[in-house]
Amino acid sequence: MNDLYLIGNGFDLAHGLETSYNHFLLWYLNDSLQSCNSKSFFNDKLITIQRDGYQYSSLENYGSLKELLGEMKRMKFSIKYNHDFFKNIVESYRDYKWVDIEYEYYMALVNRFKKLDNVENKIEWDDSRKQNEKEKINKDLEILNDCFAFILNKLEEYLDFARKKPFDKNKQIEEILFEETGVYLLGGDELIEKEIEKMYGESSEEKLFVCFNYTFTLERYLKHSSFESNLIYIHGELDEPSNPVIFGYGDEMDPFYEKIENLNSNEFLKNIKSFNYFKTDNYQRVLRFIDGKDRDFTVKILGHSCGLSDRILLNTIFEHDNCRHIKIYYYQKNKIENDYFEKTQEISRHFNASSKGEMRKKIVPFKRSSSLPQNPKDN
Repeated sequence: MNDLYLIGNGFDLAHGLETSYNHFLLWYLNDSLQSCNSKSFFNDKLITIQRDGYQYSSLENYGSLKELLGEMKRMKFSIKYNHDFFKNIVESYRDYKWVDIEYEYYMALVNRFKKLDNVENKIEWDDSRKQNEKEKINKDLEILNDCFAFILNKLEEYLDFARKKPFDKNKQIEEILFEETGVYLLGGDELIEKEIEKMYGESSEEKLFVCFNYTFTLERYLKHSSFESNLIYIHGELDEPSNPVIFGYGDEMDPFYEKIENLNSNEFLKNIKSFNYFKTDNYQRVLRFIDGKDRDFTVKILGHSCGLSDRILLNTIFEHDNCRHIKIYYYQKNKIENDYFEKTQEISRHFNASSKGEMRKKIVPFKRSSSLPQNPKDN
């Protein structure tokens, strides 16, 4: 049995690295506010900030964006959003303490598609008026993509800083990465426990580590091991032209995607992941690993949210005939709560309706799953 590891941002967070979108937004706003200390005005493609005589120190004592924005108001800092897309991101984070920038971007694309579709269906408008409105929407789309590119540049700047924070390797995580593969047998329509113990003395045939992060965290574990060459940075690497960063959306199963693709507008597809995968052979390397004859594999999920922004790749992996099991290393929020069942719901969205039965066979039950160990300093 082979092992296919899916490594997401939760893996970095487990090591105490501040690499979430939430951390990024707090850093960006703090950095922008700091710029107002030498002058009373700050402006870039995302925001405009003005201050009225007060100095801003640091956000280190602010645990949430809501606190930070409240402090800005108290100190008479005014903030203006230069694009609705970024405003929606900030408000989503402020209200829910969580945001998925890539998902928000796709929703913005869908919104512009709906506007174009609405214009096309205006039977009372003549062709000239329709054309003018379409040009306005297409121009707005270009501005959206320009805004998205600017966010990516700032995100790369932040992650280059965040990934350099020192951390200690976690012995328990190391054991998960190099553990021997357990054996599960299928019987009828149910997953039947036959042998759960590690097969000491008999290693898995092969391991592949598919990392969705832009950091070196996983690399520190694999360096100098026999699996060092089995690491794929599927979304690219910072400052690596041969493996450029991929940032966007990847849900070709969404009902609106086919409609968007049929618009015959490449600007709509500029940040769709499936096209950016062609920049390297990383995607093909994953396919070669899972496609081999008699190459059954177990998917092991460490810190990946399994969100819809990676749906095209995850659907290919999860529904593959060689995928025998999906094991979730869940996040233990506290002594009582964890995100195991949330993860199963996210995974379910990557299966077609006709494959839900296979999904229930493949996902390893909670009692046979494990939590992802966290940095002791953060517990």
